[in-house]
Amino acid sequence: MKFTKRLLAAAIAALLSTALIPVAAAKDAAASQTYTVQSGDSLWSISRKFATTIDELRRLNKLASDLILAGAILKVSEPASPDGGLYVNYVIQRGDTLGKIAEAYGTKIEFIRSLNGISGDLIYAGATIKVPARAGTPPTPFPPAPAAPSKTYSTYTVKSGDTVWSVSLQFGIPMQELLSDNGLNTSSVLNLGQKLHAAVYTIPVKPTPGAKFGEYLDWWTEAQYVVPINRVVKITDFSTGKSFTIKRTVGAGHADCEPLTSSDTAAAKAVFGGYTWNTRAVIAEVSGRKIAASMSFYPHDISYIMNNGFDGHFDLYFANCIRHADGKPDPNHQKMVEKAAGR
Repeated sequence: MKFTKRLLAAAIAALLSTALIPVAAAKDAAASQTYTVQSGDSLWSISRKFATTIDELRRLNKLASDLILAGAILKVSEPASPDGGLYVNYVIQRGDTLGKIAEAYGTKIEFIRSLNGISGDLIYAGATIKVPARAGTPPTPFPPAPAAPSKTYSTYTVKSGDTVWSVSLQFGIPMQELLSDNGLNTSSVLNLGQKLHAAVYTIPVKPTPGAKFGEYLDWWTEAQYVVPINRVVKITDFSTGKSFTIKRTVGAGHADCEPLTSSDTAAAKAVFGGYTWNTRAVIAEVSGRKIAASMSFYPHDISYIMNNGFDGHFDLYFANCIRHADGKPDPNHQKMVEKAAGR
């Protein structure tokens, strides 16, 4: 339950507007507004068309991945707010409760829950929620929402020997995203000279509580692009400060990684006290950025790096990652990510 609420808070935080937003116009829709997916559509193109975010589309439609099929009907907006009025975004501060926020904005806790789809009382500092604006009075000042990831496209010309997989690795994006953005599927064959639209992401740096902590990056919209497949990463154990080097080799719901050398295997084994599924808070350093993560160190399944003394790969989790086995969040990993982020 903690992860579900955290994921909802993260999706709400992606809404960037800090001005008064009219929602009365949405009254014309009996429920959420919908859109029929067209050939060539992607979550990103649909999010741009309806001025929303990929996170919000995933949440509204309970999507586990970015794969969408032509003809499918997606929800693209929430129903109108309970009173059909105006709302503003509010960034939750440490020590806030739903009761305090409701009192400050002259409303009821139940109204805020309904407006944000919150089922309980658990909220997180740094998340952004919608609150009603008081009629005739300006909204209470609050910090601006953090910058959101942006996505542009680069045109790539298929060369001899290219595959969708190799092109996706070259651009550091999931293969399924490249397929979706180009209206392709796993059976599609690339032709020499064919033009592909390859996504290029800009992931803004997020503030941290202090130098020892890492950025809290959502896996689906941020971390998987900062730490793409084939990226070499420096790992620093949060508690001991000991470091070693790894490489992300595969993984979809989280990063599947391998020690880069036998020395790195020995260093990691020393930190974890041997091979174990137990989780530890770590800082993943990539291109000078420090990202909050969680790691277990038990070799399993396939491996790609030879002669590193590690037969298989291990799991590296970031915020909101899921398990491969059941597609569900791992509360132990999530707890360690939050520890590394100082949350």
